[in-house]
Amino acid sequence: MAKTSNDLVSFPIHVSREMERLFDEMIHRPWGFCREMRGWNPSVDLYEMDDAFVLEADLPGVKLDDVKVEIENSDLLLQGSRALKETHRHGHFHTMERSSGHFLRRLKLPESVDASQIKVEFYEGVLRVTIPKAKKPTGEAA
Repeated sequence: MAKTSNDLVSFPIHVSREMERLFDEMIHRPWGFCREMRGWNPSVDLYEMDDAFVLEADLPGVKLDDVKVEIENSDLLLQGSRALKETHRHGHFHTMERSSGHFLRRLKLPESVDASQIKVEFYEGVLRVTIPKAKKPTGEAA
């Protein structure tokens, strides 16, 4: 039986999608053999404005007292921890996707900043850190 061109094209794409799905499950869904892994990496956005960099991080279930923001050389460090309350005394998991434990995110800043003027806001589980850019000496091009 002759193969159609669709058979030749669809098979590699199907394998690629399956590999991507398996990789996604191993990395982003801590169950099965990954269930014992501790720690998590919250999702973050880092964007630049004219006068500052802004970091926004999703930190549901985290207390502000459990978060630390620092500038180290030209890196922005976000670290902290989250503990999940135990709500499952009797029974067993079918799916376990929420992670807890310590996290550390290190993000490279493309230019120098004024670490003494960092502003931190925390509202409804979203951390917003505004880091002003360092003022350039007068006469220097922007």
